[in-house]
Amino acid sequence: MQNDTVLQDILTGGASPFGGVVIPQTRSTAQILDRSEVLHRQVRDLHGDSADLRRASMVAELEDRQQRVASRTGLDLLEAVADAGMAWRDVARLLKVTVPAVQKWRRGEGMSGANRLRLAKVVAMLDMLNQYLVSEPVSWMEMPVKEGVALRRLDLLLGDRFDLALELVSDGDEPIVVDPILDEFDPTWRQSRVDTSFELFIAEDGIVSIRPHSE
Repeated sequence: MQNDTVLQDILTGGASPFGGVVIPQTRSTAQILDRSEVLHRQVRDLHGDSADLRRASMVAELEDRQQRVASRTGLDLLEAVADAGMAWRDVARLLKVTVPAVQKWRRGEGMSGANRLRLAKVVAMLDMLNQYLVSEPVSWMEMPVKEGVALRRLDLLLGDRFDLALELVSDGDEPIVVDPILDEFDPTWRQSRVDTSFELFIAEDGIVSIRPHSE
């Protein structure tokens, strides 16, 4: 009788040493995969949100600096870009004017409010690059966005994509992935801007990449 009672207690959890212990259910590989996919999407979305926030913050800072810098005279702004080493032809192209027009401003002739504001944006960009420890900002602007691609950082500015140029400023935490930046600026860059000394190929991961032409 006693043995029957013990057996009944064990079966019902009454006197069992395992009473109240929850035995975890073993997950199937399908459940684990589903959970990993959910986590992957959450991390991806969070990364995208943080990248968007970083870009928006940098653009907002650039605009704020532009407004502050715009209080300086046109001559002061021209001196700032000259001190940075920027060529006058590039200044003229960024402002969408001719080189003779820039030369007139350097002689003290009046500058329109719109041109002054655009020039202030260039000076603000130079200031931001200096703040983010970009050595020789003008030289940095002349660098290709990616090796083997005929597109400079300056070309992004000429296309009025200061936001994309700022994306190329490293914050020191993560490597910069430039292909999405190129895709946003020019979706055809793989066909239209790859240097002739390079070639397109399909990498092992299935991604279209570039490399020097095979001998």
